[in-house]
Amino acid sequence: MSTTQTGARGAPRTRRPSSFLLHVDGELKEFWRSPITLAFIVAMPVMFYVGFGLAFRSQADEIRVVGEHQITQGNLSYGGILGFALMSVAFANVAIGLAIRRHHGLFKRFRTTPVKPVTVMGAYLTNTLLTTVIVLAVVTAIGVLAMGVTIDPARVPRLLIALLLGFVCMAPLGAAVSLLPPNADAAVPVVNGIFFPAAFLAGGFIVLPLGDTVAAIVDLLPGRPLTILIQSSLAESGPAWDWPSVWSLLAWALVGTVIALRWFRWASEREPRGFGSAKERSARKAESAEGAEDKG
Repeated sequence: MSTTQTGARGAPRTRRPSSFLLHVDGELKEFWRSPITLAFIVAMPVMFYVGFGLAFRSQADEIRVVGEHQITQGNLSYGGILGFALMSVAFANVAIGLAIRRHHGLFKRFRTTPVKPVTVMGAYLTNTLLTTVIVLAVVTAIGVLAMGVTIDPARVPRLLIALLLGFVCMAPLGAAVSLLPPNADAAVPVVNGIFFPAAFLAGGFIVLPLGDTVAAIVDLLPGRPLTILIQSSLAESGPAWDWPSVWSLLAWALVGTVIALRWFRWASEREPRGFGSAKERSARKAESAEGAEDKG
C-alpha cells in the first residue's frame, strides 16, 4: 500500500500517522526516557528475580508441592516473578501514572484538544501492554538461560492466556486505584502500600503459613488466582487449568472497569489543575488586591 498521496498540484504528499499512533509513540518515548520509571517499573522485577533466582539456583531442579501441583523450584521462582512483574507494570505503574497525570493537569490539557478520550487512554494502555511484554520477555530470557527454568511447550499457550487474563484484570484495577491518592506526592506510597503486600501474599515466591483466616482473605484478592494460573501452567503435574481462578480474575476485571468508568476523573478535584498550589493562588490574589488598592 502506498504511503503517499497526491496533492492538489500533483506533488506527492506523505501520509501522516494517525493520532492514535502519534500518542502511542509519545507514550513510549516518555516512558523509556524516564530513569525513575525504568528503575522502579522495569528494573525492579528483574533485580528481584536475580536475587530470588540466585538464592534458590542450586535447588532449581527440586520438586515442590504447591496445592495440587508439583513444580520445580526454578519454575516456582519464575512463576512468582512473572506475576510480580505483571502486577508491577499493569497495576502499580498504571495507578501511579494516572494519579500523577491527573494531579498535574495533563489529562485536562488533552481534554481541551480535539483528541478523543479513547485515543488518549488507548495509547496509554497500549504502551503499558508493550512494556509488560518486554519486561516478561526479559525475565523469561534470564530464567531459561540462567535460572534453570524449564517450560513444557504444550503448556505455553495456557501460560500466555494466564498472563493475558492477568493484564486484563490488573490494568482496570490500576485505573480504579489511581482514584485513591489525593495528589501526586501520595501516589507512590499509597499504591505501593497496596501493591507490595498483595504481590508477596499471593505466594508466588515462597509459600507463607498465613493461617486459615488470612489465607481465605488472600484467596479472594486478584494476585492469588493469577499466581495459581501461572503455577499450573509451569507445573510438572496437577490440573492444567483452574476455572475458579479464571472467574475470579474476570470478576476483578469487571469490578475495576466499572469503578474506573463510573468515577474516573480527568482532573484532580483536590488539587489545582496545573496552575500552582492553593497557597500560591491565594498569594497571587492578595498581590492582585494590593495592586488594585495602590492604583486606587
